[in-house]
Amino acid sequence: MKNTTLKALLILLFYIHISEAQELIIEKNQQLYSQNISNSDTVLLNKNKSSLAITSAMDVIVLQAYNISRELDITANFDFFQGLQSPFNPNVWIYLEREQIGGAFKLQKVDLSNKKQVTLQSKTNNDRKEIALKPIGWTNDASKIFIEGIYLDAAEEHEGIFIYDIQTNHIEKLPISFKYTSTPLLSPKRDYFIFSGSTDKKLDYLHGTSDLIYKYDIEQQTTKTIYRSEGDQVQILGWNVNSKTNKESIHNQKSNLSYYLPWDFGKENCVSRHGTPGPTGSHSPVGQCGFFTPGGHHGYHAIDFATSLSGDDNVRASAAGTVSFSGISGSLSSGYGRLIIIRHSDGTRTYYAHNKTLLVSQGQSVQKGQVIALEGTTGGSTGDHIHFEWRAAGGNSSTPGSFVDAGQPRQNYIYRSQNTFGSQADTQAPTTSITANGGTIQSGDFTANYTDSDNIAVTRRFYQVLEKYGNNWYANRGNGFFNDNFNVFYSGYVQGDGDWSINNNHLLQSNTTSDNTKLNTFLSQNSGLPYLYEFSAKVLSTNGPRKFGIHIMADSPDQSQRGNSYLIWFSGEDNKVRVYETINNQLNFRAIDDVPLDNKWANYKITYSPGFGVLEVFRNNTSILKWTDPSPIKNGSTISLRTNKTNIEFDDLKIYKFRANNSTEISAGSEITKDIRRKNGKIKSLVRDAAGNWSTPGNLDVTISSLTRQNSEIINDTFLNNDTIKANVFPNPTDGSDLTISYQSLHKSHASISIIDIKGSVLKSFIKYTEEGKNTSIDLSSYFGSLGDGTYFIKINDDRGSQVIPIIKR
Repeated sequence: MKNTTLKALLILLFYIHISEAQELIIEKNQQLYSQNISNSDTVLLNKNKSSLAITSAMDVIVLQAYNISRELDITANFDFFQGLQSPFNPNVWIYLEREQIGGAFKLQKVDLSNKKQVTLQSKTNNDRKEIALKPIGWTNDASKIFIEGIYLDAAEEHEGIFIYDIQTNHIEKLPISFKYTSTPLLSPKRDYFIFSGSTDKKLDYLHGTSDLIYKYDIEQQTTKTIYRSEGDQVQILGWNVNSKTNKESIHNQKSNLSYYLPWDFGKENCVSRHGTPGPTGSHSPVGQCGFFTPGGHHGYHAIDFATSLSGDDNVRASAAGTVSFSGISGSLSSGYGRLIIIRHSDGTRTYYAHNKTLLVSQGQSVQKGQVIALEGTTGGSTGDHIHFEWRAAGGNSSTPGSFVDAGQPRQNYIYRSQNTFGSQADTQAPTTSITANGGTIQSGDFTANYTDSDNIAVTRRFYQVLEKYGNNWYANRGNGFFNDNFNVFYSGYVQGDGDWSINNNHLLQSNTTSDNTKLNTFLSQNSGLPYLYEFSAKVLSTNGPRKFGIHIMADSPDQSQRGNSYLIWFSGEDNKVRVYETINNQLNFRAIDDVPLDNKWANYKITYSPGFGVLEVFRNNTSILKWTDPSPIKNGSTISLRTNKTNIEFDDLKIYKFRANNSTEISAGSEITKDIRRKNGKIKSLVRDAAGNWSTPGNLDVTISSLTRQNSEIINDTFLNNDTIKANVFPNPTDGSDLTISYQSLHKSHASISIIDIKGSVLKSFIKYTEEGKNTSIDLSSYFGSLGDGTYFIKINDDRGSQVIPIIKR
């Protein structure tokens, strides 16, 4: 009894103190402001949240039953949703509970002093069309509370404020004339509410902007706008009570379960927007997108993962649980669209929204990694993505969370899923094969078709075009391909320091005194799309540095550090692999990881994406290092082998180019710009799956019947290192109508124009002949008219150069 009296006294003293508080604290653009309610003055605060005593509710609100009492009797097969403590009698609580699997709900009252429980309201709500009553505050009358109307398992969670008489069960709705975006804040004297609103013409609960603040007088039933910042996301934090006597008013629930990114293992997706407040915990991205401008975030905790346009990507359960909802929430053009909700073992829930196809049913048990849907753009969505939320027990307020394989994701970063079905990891390698339209004998340009398959998904595709000189296979370096099997010493190399020679069909570097040996060759690396660099190596030295590697994307091979480049550097001295970036011929350390190095042959692969800055290193097809350059090198003209006082052999140096889909145009003929300029050609394909497994190469030998040359003379293709095309797209941004690309080439050529989505997939491509020095304009409206809103890229390239232009459709 003494304990209860003391609690009541403390609560009374707290509200006497806080009743004078009129300073509202809001947050905008990660800065705190003080908002005076009386005169609407707004003052920027040079403080952080921890230095202020902010209360976000006038009453104690809890999201877990044990915060009321561990002996609280929750209805069987129901979850606790939200509880409200009486400021007049701390033993009295009003709480909402809802069905675990289904839409039923009950509003309950409990008195802890006598353990008496009373059901105030009960609804079956199978179709989720009944408004549930969430207790949010007490009036100045001990028998009346404020409740908020919500639709369970829906985006419509702010459907009005009501006064509920817990003695008579009478409900009175406050006549609020505006739509609002979050649960309102009750004033210290309980005489008015602070609401957040939006200037958007059509309120979007999921993606809209909260840029208005209203004051609603409860007794007078009048509304006043006290703050407006159009287009900015404004968050109401609470009252500054100017006292260290403040207590935690809302006990939130953050799940301790292990969650994984909700898509296929090994697949990478970009975050197009995160929630408010923004993530502050650590994260582990694998790259940056470079597409999404800061802002435009959700006004609550939620994450959007961008997916391919109409890609029908798998959506996988982040953790095991039971499907509590599977259906249309809102409509196919508003709200969540096709929604899956999974209830987990601790009562928390995860939301997967905007799906195209639902693959599980309400009540079905699912495992971590199980495919539950195909992503899409249903509901209030403007483009394909996976909308994900963590929810407190019962599906109440959204909560911050963290993924095992990503940490806390944030906008404009790329993350790779480690989500497997159950505990099975994928070790099955993909396969790739090649055919050509018209067969293996061609008279000129032709189309190569690739069949790539995997038990889960192929995520990276590369191809290489070779031409035969005598008994050796080389490639057109001006087109970004390279191949050397080291049967003879290739005349296209420029030697620097070191002793380079051919030894038993391997490239031998035998100088053990130079710490910077050099073997350069020209290679055009200006496509803007990823490259795959591959070679084999065997260290012969048994002591000393035992260091070797390759410069890629280099622009000044004559300089000691190759000007601007990336150096991928292996060290047997300490069993490490390092990445250096050379800037203005200065080495800059960027990344390091462990790698077992010995005196045996090993295969090395390096993938680099100039668009995203993602560089990944593999040894014997196992990823050993991944690093992302926030300011990536876009173009290069040279690759360069390098060693440090090491006797070493190299073999099979190959460079592949990225392909987005299952066909590529192969040019063949006598012109120096063609892919194949000799009678015998070869196409090779190499792919990687979602789990990081690499295929063995696919091969197709072709004969060009129009060519008779088959000698060993190497064509000089180095002059192709020119960026000779200038293009412009307007208007940008665009709605898709009256969209034009204008470009000029410095020579006669066939220009290839491609429309590419943010995942690198080519949506449309065509060829246009270009006269030397003439401006060419093409109307792209017919191509863009059918595309959804989002970011795309227009790539234009001729025989000697290319340009990639980002474009926003909205």
